[in-house]
Amino acid sequence: MRGDPTLGALTDQDLEAARTALRDAQHTWDLRAATLAGGETGRAPRLAPPLRAGPADPGDRAPAPPPAPARPLPPHDPAAWQQILNDLVGGRIADVVFAEFTPDRVHVIKAAVDASGIPRQADAGSTDWATLLPPLGQDPDLRGFRLAGGIGTQEAPDRAEFDAAVTRWLRAHPVLSRARTLVLLDRRAGWVLLERAAALLRSARPPTAEIGPGPPEPAGTRGTDTAEAVRAALRTAPLMVDHSLLLARVDRRTGEVHAHTQVLFPAGSRLRRGETATVEITVYGGLATRAPVLLPVLAGAPAADGTGAVTLSARQTALAAFAPARLAFVLHGPGEVTGAGAGSGGTPPAPGPDEGRATGALPDLPALLGGLPRHVIHPPALDVLLTVEMSGADPAETAERLEFVRDLVAALSRRHGPGLRVGLVGHYDHVTHENRYGPRPVLLHRVPAGPAHAALDALAGWRPARREQDTVSSLEDALKETGRLLRGRPDRGAGPRAERIVLVVGRRPPGLPEQHEVVPACPLGADWRTELDALRARGVRVMARADPHTAPGKGPQGLVHRYTASTWDALRADGSFSPGSDTADDVAEALAPPWQWDGPPCRLALATPLL
Repeated sequence: MRGDPTLGALTDQDLEAARTALRDAQHTWDLRAATLAGGETGRAPRLAPPLRAGPADPGDRAPAPPPAPARPLPPHDPAAWQQILNDLVGGRIADVVFAEFTPDRVHVIKAAVDASGIPRQADAGSTDWATLLPPLGQDPDLRGFRLAGGIGTQEAPDRAEFDAAVTRWLRAHPVLSRARTLVLLDRRAGWVLLERAAALLRSARPPTAEIGPGPPEPAGTRGTDTAEAVRAALRTAPLMVDHSLLLARVDRRTGEVHAHTQVLFPAGSRLRRGETATVEITVYGGLATRAPVLLPVLAGAPAADGTGAVTLSARQTALAAFAPARLAFVLHGPGEVTGAGAGSGGTPPAPGPDEGRATGALPDLPALLGGLPRHVIHPPALDVLLTVEMSGADPAETAERLEFVRDLVAALSRRHGPGLRVGLVGHYDHVTHENRYGPRPVLLHRVPAGPAHAALDALAGWRPARREQDTVSSLEDALKETGRLLRGRPDRGAGPRAERIVLVVGRRPPGLPEQHEVVPACPLGADWRTELDALRARGVRVMARADPHTAPGKGPQGLVHRYTASTWDALRADGSFSPGSDTADDVAEALAPPWQWDGPPCRLALATPLL
């Protein structure tokens, strides 16, 4: 009874006001149920026909929003659930059964841990509402409306019949009725019949713990399904064993190849709900350039024969030969580790542990370890001498050559290591006034064969000069000096003979010992042909990286072009590289003697650099 006291009989006005208030309350109740059942996905308009009538003029009286939950929901990460996880991973309980009443069905999921302590979940007898209680109807919108408590203009399900059907199903369920550890997911408030079903479960089989909703989800989403909610809860379990990356390690003394596990996330690591953990490690490429390698992530440490560990994932990536690569790995929960390369801008969605195992793409671990090479065979020692033309039409021309030489020396050092020695001869034109960078005219810069870092340090002090003619350079003098450096180099001692290479980097060919028509002579009388023959007679490979020359012309220019073409053909008989197409890495790969595996190629990344 509300309002002011009224004396006497009710008037027609009083009766009409009471009928209007009752009609409005019925409509608000149905509107609340319709909003819960379909408002988040725009299905509420489809539920308008079964709603009981509302105000005569809806514009004058806006419907009230659904009321706040009448009861508090359980916490999304209760202490009781954390204890259950500890007992599950520790082996004190065999499994956990999850139950949730949703608008579509009654979900029952069973979870247990494998030998590595990784939770695995599977459906354990979920049932659709259409099967459990046919009077709720086959239409999902109407069924959701009724489960939310809506009455409407159609016949509503009898509450006693609903209670009896749910109770019978709970008592007869083969998993729920015998579950030792039961967890109820209770993530919805205001759904009248769903709350009623949860209350019946609490009476028939009190749950060990209840898990409520997590943090608020973005507007317009229906939330995660039960399987994903269970997975999110299981991800907070502690790791029972280390989660590691499988790599290969090469013994620098003997060259033997061994399997190596790099721990990414140690046993005992634990995440909070919705949290991830990221770790970065450095791995190294093998012998082949941009060769694809496997990155298997394991739970546990494998024995020598590959048994005793579980492969969680095995993505494939390409690594540069001998080069380091920084990789990131993200832990989403026990058994769920994904990889993200540096600078990828994010982490891909984490697949479930059961999904990753079901793809069939995981490698056979015993076969993978059994297929590792036995040894790595080091290449012979290498001496590389480079001649660099230091006179150009402008500083940019010479700067390009110097940059290439620096990159080449660095690439060779990465590929060959301490067995490499590098020598340099930089040559200027014979016209003395072109070089103004010393107290006296300088024709040649000399760096005897030695460590790569010494050559790089010397290159930092070299300065370009401007050329005054475009016919020949002083390359013949550089070749002669190169022969002296090779003849005077110190002995490497016992061991296999070093491979020796001379690489000519320039634009103009060498001059002749005497004037030949329009081709100038070398003032010092050096003959490049004699020096070239002497180098090759000693087993030295001579190669060239020459700038492209212009098309032949008529008269004297045609003679210069023919001389240039024939001279470069002779200089690059052992190998030729082109600016703009052959990078420093390409040239380094061609110059350096190959490393070799004793056995099949290694399919794993390396834990330590070869050099």
